[in-house]
Amino acid sequence: MADTIDVTQAQYFIPEIWANSALEILRENIVLTPRVYSDSDVAAFSVGDVLHVPYPGTLVAYSKSAGTAYTLSQPVGETEVQVSLNKYYAVSFIVEDIVRAQANQDLIRNYSSAAAIALATQIETDGITEIQTTSKVASAYATDVTYDILMGAWKTMTDNLCPASQRYVALSTKDIVKVAGDTDLQGWAAFSRGNQIAASPMNLGAVAGFDEVLCSQLITTAATTPAQTKNFAWRRDGIICAFRGLPEPPAGSGAVGANVRDPQSGVVLRSVLAYDATYGGVRVTLEALYGWQILQEEKTLLLKA
Repeated sequence: MADTIDVTQAQYFIPEIWANSALEILRENIVLTPRVYSDSDVAAFSVGDVLHVPYPGTLVAYSKSAGTAYTLSQPVGETEVQVSLNKYYAVSFIVEDIVRAQANQDLIRNYSSAAAIALATQIETDGITEIQTTSKVASAYATDVTYDILMGAWKTMTDNLCPASQRYVALSTKDIVKVAGDTDLQGWAAFSRGNQIAASPMNLGAVAGFDEVLCSQLITTAATTPAQTKNFAWRRDGIICAFRGLPEPPAGSGAVGANVRDPQSGVVLRSVLAYDATYGGVRVTLEALYGWQILQEEKTLLLKA
């Protein structure tokens, strides 16, 4: 006799469960994406659509004397940044016994974890590729990252009039190890914190004027002469990652779908569940439509090592 699909089992057909489970895993595997300007909503867009993000420019302060009119300040550099939704990636797989599989919450998390890690890697890699195109550069290739170099990066961004708050640095695994072992940094940490640098090299916390010094395993070293590692620093509003929801499946198509937005990272995922007669199971698809764009180069910095 076939199993009866009751309310407890049927609830796991809801696509939001798959999407939310995936977002939890995705959030743990990204460094850049949650710390940038996010302009996401769940309205339906298509691949190749262009978003227009206004930038107000800068204003000038004028002196004011008694009995005189105000001098109006005209914005300098007022413009817009166009962000193309040119990235569309999906992870799709078949679960042949959807009821039994989804009755096990751990199995849901396992499937969602594998899909989310694949999407997270792609989204984060695209963002890293974009920010590494900045023309603002510090340090030199084949140079170990040290506390002094981090301070130099802070100085460069400050000289570029980048606001002091919400600044971050992302380093490769080899460079985070070098920084954590730097005696100058260890001495500073012992003096200012009274303890070790940090509990984990993945996040050294606030160092050298940056809110967080983070590690990303996606920053790799190019096998050139000399070897090139493109670490980077940024302020949150220096780069944007725009996400948009995808259309829900048509009514009566036999598929159910939902767009879910992560409030912490701004990532929007669409989850779609549909029966696949070819494979005799339910196809689960997790996908994202997004685009990356540097907003202000003065708020980004390529940190060579």
